[in-house]
Amino acid sequence: MPFCQLTITASHPKKLGYPTALVTIADHIRKRRLDLGLFQRQVAAQIGVDEASIWNWEKGGVKPEVHFMASIISFLGYNPLPEPKGLPGRLIWARSSRGMSRVACARMLGIDPSTLARWETGRWKPSAGHVDTIKKLFKIGS
Repeated sequence: MPFCQLTITASHPKKLGYPTALVTIADHIRKRRLDLGLFQRQVAAQIGVDEASIWNWEKGGVKPEVHFMASIISFLGYNPLPEPKGLPGRLIWARSSRGMSRVACARMLGIDPSTLARWETGRWKPSAGHVDTIKKLFKIGS
C-alpha cells in the first residue's frame, strides 16, 4: 500500500560510440547515423561511397574528400562546417560545401584556378564585378 507517489525519469543511455561533442564532420555523420538507427553500409549508399569510407571517417583515420561534401550535407540535413568571416574563407566554405574542386569552381567563375587560389588565400582580391558574381552564385556576403 503506497503512501506516496514517486515517478523517476531518466533518459535512455546513448549508444556505444555516440559522440559527446560534435567537433569533426565524422562526429556529425556518426551522430546522425546512430540517431536514425542506420548501419554504416546504409549511410555509405546514401552518400555514394563504400562502407570502408564511412568506417574510416568515423574512426578519424581519414577526412571526407571535398567532392563528397554536398552528399554529406544532404544526409545530415545541415552544413556542419561553420561559415567563416571574410571573403576568402567564405569562398572556400561555399565551394567546399558544394563539393566543388578549385578547378570546377574557377571554370564556373570564368577564371584561372590559380587566380581562385590567390583569392582563397587572400593574396589577391577579386574585382568588384567578380565579388558580385561570387555573391550571386554562392549566396554569400562579403
